[in-house]
Amino acid sequence: MKYTAGELAKKCGVSARTVRFYDEKDILNPCGYSGAGYRIYDDESAERLQKIVMLRFLDFTIDQISEMMKEKNFNVRKSLYEQEKLLIEKKEHIQRILNAVKDAEAAPDERLWDNMLRIIEITKEREYVTTQYINEDNLKKRISIHDYSTSGTGFYSWMLEKIELSCGMKVMDIGCGNAAFWKSIAADLPEQLEIHLLDYSAGMLESAKRTVEEIEQQYPQKKLKFIIDKRDAEDFNYPTAEFDRIMANHMLYHVNYESRLRLYKKIKSLLSAKGRFSCTLIGRRHFLELNNMMREYDPEIHIPSSSFDIWLETAKQELEPYFKVLWVEEQKNNLLVPDEELICEYACSYSQEIKESISRDKESFLRLVRGKMDKDGYMYIQKSTGIVICEK
Repeated sequence: MKYTAGELAKKCGVSARTVRFYDEKDILNPCGYSGAGYRIYDDESAERLQKIVMLRFLDFTIDQISEMMKEKNFNVRKSLYEQEKLLIEKKEHIQRILNAVKDAEAAPDERLWDNMLRIIEITKEREYVTTQYINEDNLKKRISIHDYSTSGTGFYSWMLEKIELSCGMKVMDIGCGNAAFWKSIAADLPEQLEIHLLDYSAGMLESAKRTVEEIEQQYPQKKLKFIIDKRDAEDFNYPTAEFDRIMANHMLYHVNYESRLRLYKKIKSLLSAKGRFSCTLIGRRHFLELNNMMREYDPEIHIPSSSFDIWLETAKQELEPYFKVLWVEEQKNNLLVPDEELICEYACSYSQEIKESISRDKESFLRLVRGKMDKDGYMYIQKSTGIVICEK
């Protein structure tokens, strides 16, 4: 069917002004024009408008919606499924805020303001979670910069050596993301592993499922068994135990302090008698040159890691009450990056706020990057990433 702007607005339960606004923002275009020059819309426009309205309800900005709407052909059932996932994530995010409020109410006076600050952090975290984990694009951007590593051994391969997997082990990966770790080291995995992949983000788990399918097709002889499940580390539980290895890679700093302590207790209860827990973390000087450059570009920019409260340097002290910490090791590795656009993309992947700040004058940012490069055209960025290995 064909609709005027007013008819489309009535069909979708919005005002004609709303339809005109989205048209002006170039995210809801007419399918044609009437003889009198009026905009004409169709059923596909109605589906598109429905998705825009839902995304606005979910607190996406117009710029974010514009990026997400670039796909030309929309599948309405797929769209509804995606919206269902986003609504569930919003519901869970609100529940995390409620839990943080309850923690603040019960906190002793000396920790009251820490808990109040945590409520603010979780409230702001909605945008961060959305931009980082609505799909794997940002994650790919963040991983790709590490192609310019100065180490002869990739971090994932280095990590695999440290966790010491053996044939037949039962393994849990909390905060698995898109399962890039497992894809990277699949050829070197021992046989008959039972691998439980857990993550808070439905979008990441969808990507993890595709990764697992690729691994199983490429290495059927390994007889790997993958279990994929949606779990929130802030309020963690799991139905089975006796894990030989449990890992939490680059995710503990996204979990608030009180929830981390509860998580450690739960992890310990899920480990087998000789099981090990490992976590990878960044150190305080990780990406120092890049972060300093971003503050030089805009002193008001908030670097996400500036609010972290657990580091490679502090992890042992935090973990010792729950585990026997066997060792803490930092990989000897840095970056020499020759690609100014890649550095820009990485910086933009931090948050929507940073992306918008850089987009306002991208050329100035790129000039700043070029000014940090050496005579051979490389920007040096020090890394500080490592692993903590614990025993039950």
